[in-house]
Amino acid sequence: MFNKNFWINLIAATIAFIIVTVVVFKSFGIYTHHNESIEVPDLTGLTLNDAKKLLEDKNLRVAIVDSVYEVPKEKKNIAYGEVVEQNPKPGEKVKRNRRFYIVIRSFSPPMVDMPNLIDLSLRQAIGILESKGLKLGRAIKKPGMPPVMQQFYKDKAIKPGTKIPKGSAIDVWIGQGGSDVKVGVPNLIGKSRSEALMILSTNNLNMGAEIFTEAVKDSFNAIVIRQSPSATAEPTISEGSDIDLWFGNP
Repeated sequence: MFNKNFWINLIAATIAFIIVTVVVFKSFGIYTHHNESIEVPDLTGLTLNDAKKLLEDKNLRVAIVDSVYEVPKEKKNIAYGEVVEQNPKPGEKVKRNRRFYIVIRSFSPPMVDMPNLIDLSLRQAIGILESKGLKLGRAIKKPGMPPVMQQFYKDKAIKPGTKIPKGSAIDVWIGQGGSDVKVGVPNLIGKSRSEALMILSTNNLNMGAEIFTEAVKDSFNAIVIRQSPSATAEPTISEGSDIDLWFGNP
């Protein structure tokens, strides 16, 4: 016969074995679950809150949020405040608690410093504007020396260093040199707006009316499809005259 202590020890050993077995299997289950791969969801077009909730439901999380105002043409349908880019990409396999980098389409463009265009040639002014994410608006001929005489934003003179939205159009006054001679009309057909402005300035002419066809979605990339007066090598118009331009898609 087994004594009482034997049975007590046997029961205690059995209980200990059961506890250890349960702990081992649970730990194995946790380890296995920890190493499960999760397919990355597509967050494109979701608001930040919805994107965070979707990731949290899958045991993932947002680490960095950035914003961008200008988006590629294929993402123009994404509304402001929604996700336009993510990393990792949709469909990739990741582990739990993976951190995500998300880019949201900004409601407003970033601000940039207005450069100083005074005393520059029109070509130099256009180059500097484009390097800042700005564009040339009107180049208006005025009596005076040929370089840029004044710069304007929304019809008001603007000082260098002033913060303005990226993508803004800047108008300038260009000195026409005071000459009163006849010049020919350059052929602007097929030229972009910035190219047409430079050619007109080189010939001491101004851009007059700008007419865009209904098909034009991006005026910056449009090209000249018609002009008035028509191109001619004969010196038929005075320096400083306006040339009206019609723009269409390339």
